[in-house]
Amino acid sequence: MFKITGTLPALLTAFDEEGNVNLTAMRDLIEWHLTQDVTGFYILGSTGEGLLLSEAERRTVAEAVVQQVKGRVPVIVHVGAIATQTACDLAAHAEQIGADAASAIPPVFFNVGAEGVNQHYLRIGAASKLPFYIYNIPGATGVNIGVDAVRELIQAMPTLRGMKYTAYDLYTMNKLVELEGGRLNIISGPDEMMIAAQIMGADGAIGTTQNILPRMFAQAYNAFRSGDIAAAQAIQAKINHVINIFLKYPSHSAVKEIMRMLGFDLGAGRRPNLPITDQQRGGLRESLEEIGFFQFAELR
Repeated sequence: MFKITGTLPALLTAFDEEGNVNLTAMRDLIEWHLTQDVTGFYILGSTGEGLLLSEAERRTVAEAVVQQVKGRVPVIVHVGAIATQTACDLAAHAEQIGADAASAIPPVFFNVGAEGVNQHYLRIGAASKLPFYIYNIPGATGVNIGVDAVRELIQAMPTLRGMKYTAYDLYTMNKLVELEGGRLNIISGPDEMMIAAQIMGADGAIGTTQNILPRMFAQAYNAFRSGDIAAAQAIQAKINHVINIFLKYPSHSAVKEIMRMLGFDLGAGRRPNLPITDQQRGGLRESLEEIGFFQFAELR
């Protein structure tokens, strides 16, 4: 049965100076990641700014990523959209291009209630034969997919395989891990709690900061799996120092600025994400230098 383990960057979407998708930069980024022990890619989610791209752009990016990866690691395509039919169309497209799985946030903006969420997911799940992952990120969507809702979906949605769990309630996450005898493939989201989530039963991790420090995430994950908890905690602490710094700035653009420092020009975040100012850029570099980032980061 299809199962995601290890560490997967929530792949950044690159833009050029005019704000158009930059596929050349994305291909370069993918090839570098594949030298850094990543075990897959999660594309066009919140980090990938999928909801800020047109449907045509999302299809173009998905096609380019799948073609570049060439089956070397799994590619999970986030197909979530405000309209159920758009999400269904994107899920069908993901299957057509050879993606390995699909994922989607719940309905947003419109308060459709538990039954609306249920119907939304059932329709997306029926739109393709791909393994499907709920993307639970209540801090961004305002919708929390609870244990009872997931239990109901398991019974009615044959393609449901797991969940990208981006929340801090690890008690509830552990309930999902144990649901139906451990049937679901649970992947943690918050980068700063990656090791804690693994302790509570997550199978792997997907996150923004894995763009910046992919090998360190892999090292932390592998240390934990081998039983060296102290080493895993020490690496997690270093990762968290980096997170503490970029969260002080417009985070999408700050992460892309760090990637620029590492040799990847991915542009800025797409509006309404704010660009980083020259003053912020200087402060960001200074703070990273203070924690020794450029000594432990994997520079190109």
